[in-house]
Amino acid sequence: MPKKRKPHGRDEVMASVLEAASELFANKGVAGVSVRDIAAKAGVNHGLIHRHFGSKEVLRRQTQEKLSADLIGEMGPGSSFEETMSMAWAALLKHDAYWRVLARTLLDGKWQGEIQSDFPFVDLAVQMAKKEQEQGRVIEDADPKMIVAGIMAMALGLEVFQDYILTAAKLKDGDPLATKANILNFWRDLVKLEEEPPE
Repeated sequence: MPKKRKPHGRDEVMASVLEAASELFANKGVAGVSVRDIAAKAGVNHGLIHRHFGSKEVLRRQTQEKLSADLIGEMGPGSSFEETMSMAWAALLKHDAYWRVLARTLLDGKWQGEIQSDFPFVDLAVQMAKKEQEQGRVIEDADPKMIVAGIMAMALGLEVFQDYILTAAKLKDGDPLATKANILNFWRDLVKLEEEPPE
C-alpha cells in the first residue's frame, strides 16, 4: 500500500488539519483531543498547527465554521419555510459532525469564545418563518425566532440524544431516521394554521 502523501503548502496543511480536527472533535470532544493528536491524524508537524491557527480554540472555531459551511453548502433557500426546514434536516443527517462537535464543545464546558461568527442558516429560517406568517400559513402570535429555536432544539436533541429519546418514548422499533423525521414533522405541524387562510 503506497504511503499517503503529506500535505504541503499552507492551503493543503490547513485543509488537512481542519478535516482531522472535524473527525477527532466529533468523536472525542474538544477536551479529549490534543494538538498533537490532530497533527498526527492530519499528517503534519504540530508546530504547523500553531503557525496557521495560533491556538486550539482558534482551530476549534475554524473547524466549526468549516462544518457550518459544509452544512449550508447542501442547502439552498427553499420556496417555503417547510421546504427550508426539510432541507436543513436532510443536511443535518448528512453532516452530523457539525452538531456533534457543537454539542461536545458545549457539554464539555470547553467553549471559550464565540461558537461561530454568524449563523446564516438560522437567519434564513427566521426570515422564512416571518414570510410564512405574513402569508397566513404559520400561527401569527408566535415569535418567528421562537419557532426556529424550537425546531432547532428538537433537531439537536434528537441528533445528540437519539438513543435515549427513542428508547424512553418506546419509539425504538423501525427506522430511526424516519422516526426522527416524523417527530420533527409533528412539531413543525403544530405551528401551522389548521385552515387555509381566506382568499
